Parts: sequence; structure tokens; C-alpha cells
Amino acid sequence: MSEERRVLHVPKMGGTQTIGVTKAREIASNIDELTDAELEARLSRVLERGIIVDRTTVDLPEGVHGEWVCDDDSEIVRMQLMGFELDDKYAVTRSSHADGSGGTAKIGDIVFMTCPQRVKDTIEKVRKRIYDRANPKKGSQKEERDFAQSMAGIKETNLPVTDESVQSAAGEAEIIAALEGGRKQ
Repeated sequence: MSEERRVLHVPKMGGTQTIGVTKAREIASNIDELTDAELEARLSRVLERGIIVDRTTVDLPEGVHGEWVCDDDSEIVRMQLMGFELDDKYAVTRSSHADGSGGTAKIGDIVFMTCPQRVKDTIEKVRKRIYDRANPKKGSQKEERDFAQSMAGIKETNLPVTDESVQSAAGEAEIIAALEGGRKQ
């Protein structure tokens, strides 16, 4: 007869989970409460890179969208024109480099910028409209419309359509004769 026992479920090897620094600190805070088996399982996951702490993951409140942007004046200005602003609130603790301002989140050559979610949704709607205009559905491309219009013009003028292709069967003897007949000696 089996007896009930506590079972520890460890995710399959090879699977990864990317978490932010805040979540990692939250998980790490209960290390004293873990049994030896749970501690060993957690350490195995971290050491095998099954849990990856990502410095670039930023927890944002609802209604706020954030992106890491190249720290280039023209790119920052472009993003500001779209409604983004340099973040000095949410990702400051993620910084690995100081930019001299004391409040901008910067990692290497990227900075964190935020905007209201409404702005991001509008950007995506405009991008979709631009994409759809550049990649219309089949049958509505300009070349196809022009061809259909030119063919309609031919039908109206009753110009003959000529099919210049010819199909015929040839055996081995015909092929050899055609090859030898094409040679000049």
C-alpha cells in the first residue's frame, strides 16, 4: 500500500524561465524556509541556467509601456516625438552605467523610455496600417490591377491573342535527328 508523501516538482531540464531582478529578489527572500531538497532543486535550476535573471526586465504598472532604446540623440528624439520620455522612475535600479544625470536607466548603449499604453497602442495601429498598405492582399496589388485593366482593354478592341507555344512528342530517333541536324560540319 502506498503512503502519502510530499512530492517536489522540478521543471524539466533544459526549460528556461526569464525573470526580472524584482522577482528574483522575491524568490530569494524565502531561502531559510526551504527544505534541503527544495534548496538543491532551486540551486540546480539556477546553475544549469534554467532560471535566468534578466537585468532588462522591468516591472511596469498597468497603463505604462516601456522600451529599451539605443542611447543615440536622434533615436531618443524620434521616440520622444512619438510620445516616449526617458524613464527616471521604473528602471533606475536596473542601470549598470551612469549617464551623469543621476536618474536615467542605462545599460551599455541603451536607455529605458516609457510612454502611456494608449500611445503604444496607437503606434501599433499606425504601423499595421502602413504594413497593410505596403503588403496588400492578393489580387489588389497595383501591378495586378494594371494587368487586369490592360487585358480588359484588349478584349474591348478584339485584338487577337496569339499562343506561340508548341507541344509535340519526340522519341529517341527524333531527338538524335534534331541534334545531328543542328550541327554544321
